[in-house]
Parts: sequence; structure tokens; C-alpha cells
Amino acid sequence: MEAWGKEFGAHETPDEEVKDEICQCISGLLETLKPEYRDALRTIDIEEGSLNDLAEQAGITSGNAAVRVHRAREALRKQVRVICGSCAEHGCLDCRCKPPGSGSC
Repeated sequence: MEAWGKEFGAHETPDEEVKDEICQCISGLLETLKPEYRDALRTIDIEEGSLNDLAEQAGITSGNAAVRVHRAREALRKQVRVICGSCAEHGCLDCRCKPPGSGSC
């Protein structure tokens, strides 16, 4: 639980230009996640809500909300790796990556 708390404490907000680019990149990927993960990421990372906000919306405890956000972020990371392939691993900021097997970004 302590590790998850540190994850939230270290959260930095990107500037608006970077935030817009990130949102464009992941908006399609969010739709591939389980609804509860998608909702958690929207509440916490996109709408900048709190764990208490998520807990209240989902009818769960704030501890369970922290676990859900952690798992949702892991699921999103996996999707980024699958869709963006090596671009994601190498920090490529070109958000026009194609699915694996269709050429590089």
C-alpha cells in the first residue's frame, strides 16, 4: 500500500501541449481496457480527481481505488507496448505509431 501511495505522491502534471498529445495517443487505447479501469484512469489521470472521488463513484474504498488505478495503469502500459511496440520502450513521442507488423513509427 505504501508503494502505491508513493506513486500518487510523485505524480507530475505535464504542460498543456504535452498533455494534449498524451491524451490523443491514449484515448483510443482506453477503450480497449475493462470499463472499471477506463473509468479509473479518466477520473484520476484525465479529470485529475482524487482517490476519494473514484472510490465514491465506484462504490469502493479509497484503498481499493488505489489498487484499481495501479492495475489500470499497468493494463494501459501493456496496451501501449502492444500497439506502439518498440516506440514506447524507446520514448518515441511520435503518436502516429502503427500496430506491430505494419511498419515502424
